[in-house]
Amino acid sequence: MTTAEGALGQLFALYLDQYGYGEVAIGALASLLAIFRLVSRIPSGAAYRPERARRQLMLWLGVFALATSGYALTNGNAIAIALLTIVHGYAFGALGTYNLAVTIDLTGGERAGATMGWYTAALSTGYAIGAPAGGFVAERFGNPAALAVFGLLPLLSAVLVWPMPAISAPSDSATRPPGLRSLLRAHAKADPRVWLAFLIVLYINVLSDSVDTFFPLYGLGIGISKASTGLLKGLKSGAATFIRFVSGILFRYLDHRTVNFWSVLLFGFVTIALSYVTSYWVLVALFLAAGVSRGLLRVTSAATVADLRREGHDVGVASGIYNMGLDVGAIIGPLVGGFVGSLVGLGAMFQLVGVASLLAYFAIALATPQGRAALTIGRPRPARAGS
Repeated sequence: MTTAEGALGQLFALYLDQYGYGEVAIGALASLLAIFRLVSRIPSGAAYRPERARRQLMLWLGVFALATSGYALTNGNAIAIALLTIVHGYAFGALGTYNLAVTIDLTGGERAGATMGWYTAALSTGYAIGAPAGGFVAERFGNPAALAVFGLLPLLSAVLVWPMPAISAPSDSATRPPGLRSLLRAHAKADPRVWLAFLIVLYINVLSDSVDTFFPLYGLGIGISKASTGLLKGLKSGAATFIRFVSGILFRYLDHRTVNFWSVLLFGFVTIALSYVTSYWVLVALFLAAGVSRGLLRVTSAATVADLRREGHDVGVASGIYNMGLDVGAIIGPLVGGFVGSLVGLGAMFQLVGVASLLAYFAIALATPQGRAALTIGRPRPARAGS
């Protein structure tokens, strides 16, 4: 799924440019992907039921495949591209929501830190493979053909989903009646820890996207080449992926809430420090630290959602809310960075966004007992039963 999305992310602008679309049109169409990912979250989370999860995954994998491969058939038609982009964004958002809920239900929310480490690492690895692989295939066969090929990957995933065992809801889970009023009530009454997870991923995407969007420009101003800033971003992504794979070892000894607390601080301080540094090797260290903290926060936020399953909470609604945080952060991060940067400069923007995000995170987290309980400075991993 994320391999296909990574390929589209690499090729989308090139594909549109091939048909004569300008920067404004490309930006507008790219924004449709993010907007309709966000739009999909609440209805997908509401529609999720463990007993029909397999059918839901297979349906949306098929839609996602058709919407990806369909780009090969548009011949640049604006209406067809816009419709495919809307469907693609919605399908990817729905799949992300269902995937997380299914993973939590299949594992029963047990060993949340280690499980979510592997889950988020798999997502990140798909993106890492999809971008270069998409470029490689497009170089040889063209952009439309490459998108047609990568659209086949979700169909392969659908075949692998078919033998998935049946999933049962927790015995103590409440049944939510149908209807819009019930849906709104379920989101309004969602456990505060769900909104804390939303806040965590909103925090990391606002910081990540504001830095990733504008650091290449800032880097040129302090004498760092485009290739060097690209390498920094690659190191950050590599560190984030690596730490997710090995996070299970860390969570053997530390509770994920403790890791979350220190990772929030580290990510904020790294963002603030960027504008004080001109040495490339110090920047390498900062970007590696940013990657590690971002990777850990993706794990701890997902683990916060997974913990709720054992208490009988609605995993579908929780997954929808959680994934909304990723989408909202990805949308507003560049907007906030660009607006603040235009007023005070990019260096000062890194400082202000970092400080404001830290203060906002802790202010909101401290507003509820559950949020205060999650702000744990040092807590060992809870012992397993019988150990």
